[in-house]
Amino acid sequence: MSERTQRPDGRNGLREEPAAGRGWWSVLLTLAVAVVLLGGAYLAAAYYFKDRQPAGVTVAGVDIGSLTREQAEDVLSRQLAGLTSSPITVRTPAPGAQAPPADVAQVEELSLVPDEAGLRLDLDATLSGATRLSFDPRELWAHVAGTDRELPLRTAVDHETLEGAVAGLAEDFDREPEDGEVTIGPDGVESRDAVLGRGLDVAATAEEVEEAWLTPGWPTAQDREVPGHAVEVSPEVTQAEVDRFVEEELELALGAPVLVTAARGEEDDEATATAELAERDLRQLLSVRQSGGELSLELDEEALLGRVRQDLGQLEAGPVDATVRLDGTEVQVVPARVGYALEDDGVADGVLAALAEEGEGRTVEADVSVVEPAIPTEVSEGWRFSPMGSFVSAFPTGPANEARTANLRAGIGHVNGTVVMPGEQFSLGAALGEISKEAGYVDAPVIMDGRLVMGLGGGLSQISTVVLNTSWNSGVQLDAHTPHTFYIDRYPAGREATLALPYIDNLWTNDTDTPVVVRAWVSGDEIHMTYLGQRQYDVQTIDGQRRNITQGEEKEDDSEDCVPQGRSEGFTITVVRILSRDGQEVHRDEYTTTYQASDQVTCTHPEAG
Repeated sequence: MSERTQRPDGRNGLREEPAAGRGWWSVLLTLAVAVVLLGGAYLAAAYYFKDRQPAGVTVAGVDIGSLTREQAEDVLSRQLAGLTSSPITVRTPAPGAQAPPADVAQVEELSLVPDEAGLRLDLDATLSGATRLSFDPRELWAHVAGTDRELPLRTAVDHETLEGAVAGLAEDFDREPEDGEVTIGPDGVESRDAVLGRGLDVAATAEEVEEAWLTPGWPTAQDREVPGHAVEVSPEVTQAEVDRFVEEELELALGAPVLVTAARGEEDDEATATAELAERDLRQLLSVRQSGGELSLELDEEALLGRVRQDLGQLEAGPVDATVRLDGTEVQVVPARVGYALEDDGVADGVLAALAEEGEGRTVEADVSVVEPAIPTEVSEGWRFSPMGSFVSAFPTGPANEARTANLRAGIGHVNGTVVMPGEQFSLGAALGEISKEAGYVDAPVIMDGRLVMGLGGGLSQISTVVLNTSWNSGVQLDAHTPHTFYIDRYPAGREATLALPYIDNLWTNDTDTPVVVRAWVSGDEIHMTYLGQRQYDVQTIDGQRRNITQGEEKEDDSEDCVPQGRSEGFTITVVRILSRDGQEVHRDEYTTTYQASDQVTCTHPEAG
């Protein structure tokens, strides 16, 4: 209640006492101000700590309490750098070995550096959520009073880089397999065992590394080991194939000899032979062939046939054509003979089949075939022989020409009886044989560079001239002849031939259907030659006139090897041979020859001539 009081101005009235409510407002206002101040400080603290770790927070044992995120990342990067630079051991057992515990010798330890293999620490993920704006007094208190909190270390993997790094480990770990091998040599059989290879399973090993690296806490483990995965790589030729081949094929093949037999002729006149292929022979003939992963025997067919012919070759004989031979002055027919040849086909296949047989008595029969002659005896029954053409040439005699005459007699002796079969070519060089002293030839004058000099076989050109004219008169095909450089008056002008073997020869071809037999002899001072066969053409000769006549000179030669030489004139002449049948011209040969003039040479040296 209120009491009446005297107002200061002297007027009576009621005096009002302060109300109780007004004091509380003051208190409340004060409190409000205090709350605002404290709240502001609280908010300031909350905003201050929103980007800092609470005191006592660690990652992998590294204290990052009260640090900002950037500071924490920097500390962790430096403190945990060893986790990515220290290598990881990839323990890889050899194929077939058991995982640890395993024989140390069977385990390969490979080293993988995380930094180089795409393995890294994910600090962003590690610190994500560790700091935030919070008004929870408990969290703010933790910032002040500290906490015992370990943040899990997060990791990350670059899959492509990891697989590339593991593939690099494979280069050191992988081992190529070695094929088994069997060789057959003269000293026996040698074999090399197959060796298994190995390879690192890159995908499986990379998966193991990735799984371990991503396991929380694993990167900080003291013993950082990861199991690797290996695969077995088999060789193309396995040990099992080597063993099979040796036991089932090779030992059987070399276990006993192989006999190759053959026979020829009729039962009443049969000839037989046998070739025995002993083990030493088989080792030389056989080799080992690899096709894919399989081994097999390979037989050298050419060498086999050569070895077989060493023993069976006695059964072979070439056929002999029907031919003729000169017996005195008569031509006799020599009958043909069949030949025999060992058949190659089937021998190698037969031997290979025999090599797969067990036990003794492995035999292969080879065939011997009859080879008919190209000219059977029946063909010779139609041959008739009469003179086709002849020629006679006189030669100088006397003591000065004894050596030359000796060469003529030796040469005619070799040429006489030469048989030229139809279609064959006659070579005077071949008929004369080797020009040697052993063959009866001696030194006598020969023409060289237009002069007479001494040479082995001097004078044989006269036989060449006789051959040319006999061939000319017989109507056979003339192939090649060369005239002398200067004219010798004992020969027909334009129808004579020199000889300088092996460069200058005298050739003609038997273009008839009957053999041509050369009959040649020396009588007195003359060479006689006749071709015996069946003449097919009539021969007409046209000798032209001499023209462009030149004369030689007279010279003296004081050299010791000088050979006296008479003078002869030089000239040009053309001769023609006309071949006809039944009065009709069939062929015409025309030859133009130019002779040089020869000088008269007088030898003045006392030892010359």
